Order: sequence, then C-alpha cells, then structure tokens
Amino acid sequence: MNKKVAILFVSFALMFAVSIGFAAPYDFGGQTVRISGSFMDAQTFGINFEDARGLGHIEDVEEMFNVKIEWVNDNSSYVPETFIGNILAGDPVADIQLLCRERAFYQIASEGLLLPLNDVLDDEYWANKPEPYQALEHFMFKDQLYGFSLVDAEGWAIFWNKDFFEREGMPNPYDLMEQGEWTWETLRELGRMATKDTSGDGEIDQWGFYCDDGFEQIAAMMGANNAAIGKLRDGKVVFTLDEPEAIETIEFFRSLIFEDKTLRITDNFFDFFGGNYAMVLTHPWWFFYTADPEWMQDDTAILPYPAGPNGDPTTIASYSSANWNWCIPITTKYDPRALVELFDALYMASYDYVIEDPADRLVGQYAQWVTDRRDLETYEGLISNLRLAPYFNDYFFPDFQEFFREFFKEDTNVEAHIASVKALVQERFDEIFDQ
Repeated sequence: MNKKVAILFVSFALMFAVSIGFAAPYDFGGQTVRISGSFMDAQTFGINFEDARGLGHIEDVEEMFNVKIEWVNDNSSYVPETFIGNILAGDPVADIQLLCRERAFYQIASEGLLLPLNDVLDDEYWANKPEPYQALEHFMFKDQLYGFSLVDAEGWAIFWNKDFFEREGMPNPYDLMEQGEWTWETLRELGRMATKDTSGDGEIDQWGFYCDDGFEQIAAMMGANNAAIGKLRDGKVVFTLDEPEAIETIEFFRSLIFEDKTLRITDNFFDFFGGNYAMVLTHPWWFFYTADPEWMQDDTAILPYPAGPNGDPTTIASYSSANWNWCIPITTKYDPRALVELFDALYMASYDYVIEDPADRLVGQYAQWVTDRRDLETYEGLISNLRLAPYFNDYFFPDFQEFFREFFKEDTNVEAHIASVKALVQERFDEIFDQ
C-alpha cells in the first residue's frame, strides 16, 4: 500500500460506539472471508483494529455473521498484475478487495474480474449511506457498478499557514469565502502578497504556494472550473481537454509558475513545514503532518480549491481523481450482498450497525486539530461535496503523468501539446466505452 493510503488509514483514529444487539441477516456458516487491502493495524473510519475495543468489535461482527475474518497483506490493491495473476493461477486473493482507482480499478473491471453490483445494491441501500458515497460515479465503470465504499472520502485541498498570513498582514481566506470571493484571482493575489525576498539578497526565499508534480492539483482545479479531460455528451465520452475551460485552467496554473513566480513545483515539502510558504496544494491527509508539532509549529487550516471563471465561489469545490474503491472479486463463493453487509458492519459504514455516521466521525476526528469552526465546516464540505475528476490516469490517458509534466515547462505550447494527444485519447475512450 502506498504512503498516501497508509497515512490516510493511520490518521483516522477516533473513539467509536457500536450498536450490536441483534442478529445479522446473513450467516456465513463459520467459513472464512478474506479482505485484501487493509491491515490489522489500519485505522479506517475511526476504528483501530489493534486495540482492545477494536479487537472486541471484530469478535462481535464475527459472531453476528458466524464468520471468521482474515486480512490479506499484499500489493493487489494497486498492482493489477498481482490481482490478475492470482486469479489466473486459481488462487484469488480475497472476497472483499480494495482497489486504487487510478492504478488498478479500471483495468481489473475491464477484464471482467469484479462482480457488478447494479442488481445487488438498491436505492434503499444507497439512501442509508453518507453523502459522498451516494455519488455513484465513484464506483462505476461503463454502465456497471463495481464499488460499494470508499477510502479517501474527501477531495484535494489547500492548506494555509495561519501564522504566515497574520505575520504578512494578509486577509483571512475564510472571510473571503464567506463573502463569495474565493476565486482564482483571489488566490493569485494572495500568492503575490506572500512571495518576496525576505533576506535582501535578491533571491526569492518565501513563496505563495507549493505543490509536487501538479497533475492531480490540475485535476482539482479543472473541477472547480467545470472542466475535465473528457465529458459524457449524448451517451458518449468526448475529449474536452482542448475546450476553453480546460485550457484556461492549465494557463492559470502556468501563470502562477512562470509569470507571477509564486508557485513552486518541488518535492521538498519540508519547506512548507518550515514556514516558507503561505499555502500548499495537496490532499487533506496532510493534516497528519501539519497538526503534529514535531513536523510543523505554525497553526494551519484547510481550504477548498477556489472557483474558476466557470465555477461557483459560493460552494466548496471538492474533487479527487484517484479514490480507492472497495469491490468484490468475481471469484468469491459468497453472496455479494452478504459481503457488503459484513463490510459495513466491520468498518462501521452503515447505519444498520453503528450509532455514528462515518463522515461525522471523520469530521470529529479532524476537529481535535482545528482552531476555528470554519476549519471544520470546510473539511466537512470537502467530504459532503466530493466529486470525481475523471480520466486522470494511465488507463484512459496513456502516459498522462509525463504528458501533464510538460505543462510545467515554460516553453510548452499548451494548445499544440493538447492537440498532439486528442485523437489518441478519443480513440482510447471509444475503445474502452464501446462507442
């Protein structure tokens, strides 16, 4: 499991309350159900399966369903070759499988190795799930539903250094949000205010923003401007990266790098912890770092991506291109609805088995680190407003990471670069979606 997901799992530590006073509707007859993509030391939906209470919860669920639960530790969640190889060898890994949407979900679904759940999970089931889980686009491939629960249930975000803003006399972004002014131009002006030479040696040593490779940040920025690599039109997925909304998103990103020189693309994220950046464009799991005084002394808070010219500055934009989906391999011998119910009982993702909404628990867990109620409201919005930024992965868009890195070179002609892949990506869409 990659660092991002491992950190996410570890960060969701929160006390919980269970309500198990009745028999489950499914009986596994004492057999073993295997779950791949999680670990006994994982903390998911606020459950620590290693402490006494977590272990007791496992025992309660096993008794409720008359089942033995076994965790499988391998890389099949994000290496599709491992998953497919095990299937072909007649040794399927698990009955419930976590799959990285970016690196494994699409390929495995396209091979017909996941059970479709369209007829298994009805409207009543989804009505009882938290808001972000009701956006079925997260779980779909073509017209089939393959996933039933998420890890990474919030969109990409911006962390801002509150102490930095106060020190530099910069306006509070939450005030700007409440005034409906959280836009690209506002973000740009804040970056200009923050970027300067503080030592007087003629070299900039303090910046507005940091991000790493940037393509996932572009995905989130596109979502906030109603843009995407492809959109569904008249029943067909159409390449739209060359449309004005998408091009202006890329050009805006480039203007921060090359014109304003306020955004640095770098892997040295320690600079943000040292107080040299006003903001970092990243994912909410960063609060695992920013809240830890061993990593960062300054007070930080979280922001959504600002609205572009085609976005809505009065709403919290929340987009992710690479959520992790829980799925059921086609090789399982069990009733898929029984497996879903077992998962929901174990991971507390269903109102049927637990007192608390898991989204509320995630917000509550984050609450212990905030210093402003608006921090919490923003994080809650990143969960409840989560939407998919589609097609940002190699399965749909060959070598997409290298393709997007070209935008971070000053001499790249944006429109020509996009035009060079349009036919190839559209052909890929047509092939994948049989259109």
